[in-house]
Amino acid sequence: MKSLSHFCMVLLVGFFLTGCSLSYDLNPQVSSTAEYEQGTQKQKTIFVKDNRSDKQFIKGVTGLSGVTLEIGNVKDPVNWLSQSLQQEFQGHGIHTVTFTDDPAMEQSADATLVVDRYMIINSRKSGFHPYIAFHSFSGKIQSSDLEKTVISYFTYGKTPVWSMDEVQEPCFDMPSAILIKGIAAKVNRFALHYQMSDRQLDELNTRINEELQAESPATYLSVLELGQSNNPKAISYLKVLADNSDTLIRACALSGFGMLGQEDTFGFLKEKYNKYKDIDRFMALKSIGDLGTAEAMELLKEARYDLQYSDELGFKYLVDLYLEADTQ
Repeated sequence: MKSLSHFCMVLLVGFFLTGCSLSYDLNPQVSSTAEYEQGTQKQKTIFVKDNRSDKQFIKGVTGLSGVTLEIGNVKDPVNWLSQSLQQEFQGHGIHTVTFTDDPAMEQSADATLVVDRYMIINSRKSGFHPYIAFHSFSGKIQSSDLEKTVISYFTYGKTPVWSMDEVQEPCFDMPSAILIKGIAAKVNRFALHYQMSDRQLDELNTRINEELQAESPATYLSVLELGQSNNPKAISYLKVLADNSDTLIRACALSGFGMLGQEDTFGFLKEKYNKYKDIDRFMALKSIGDLGTAEAMELLKEARYDLQYSDELGFKYLVDLYLEADTQ
């Protein structure tokens, strides 16, 4: 046992003291069976415009600052995002085509999604700490008669035991799926205006309860679809799920409130923000930021004096993302 511990220590020290590289893919699960009731209407076109000042897609901080990181299956992040959004919309029965490489399409598109920030920051303080990935998006959805801010954020981590491959799903696949669903929900709410019917919501909620009973690992995706419904009735279901015993389910339920954007949920979200301590707290604050009201932005400003702002990067990055977008 002593020799094994010594061997593991050597591996950990070697990993953080020598230069190396890590490569991962993005394989988000974005398929859906929850369709919008008007999903068969005519095809919509969305132009996705790369307006990033910082083109770096993935980078490391803390113990990963000297590590070369790459997403192997993503050569053009904005084009990849565009195609993922198209797949997400089609999964909900919305016939949408997205474009990134034909500027002429911007003039004829139903809406333009301007990408100001799209990045994955990775952190690991030491070999004894979790590998954490912070996925963030900030931009605007524009058309002839609207301009709305679109922000999406999620962070998750895992402490690998045997191999760095263990962080692929929790740090890359899962957060990228959540990020895409958050962006798609707001683009739909602001620009496309599709909605799930009450009947579809009831069926979705029944499916979620069945998945929870079966302990399905993909239940969090179904929970997020309540937020994607663009139907205020989903709030009653999300309130129940916001008190679930599973932290990830709570976090996704609380994120769903921001996807719906109902301003009268501020008090409920503030209560959960004050109650929880982990990513569920982060997602309550994210949804408060999504409301965009004066009292919501004031709470975000106050969050810069919260202990978690100085102690936890996931909290700090979230707060800064919303406040910086608010000044643009």
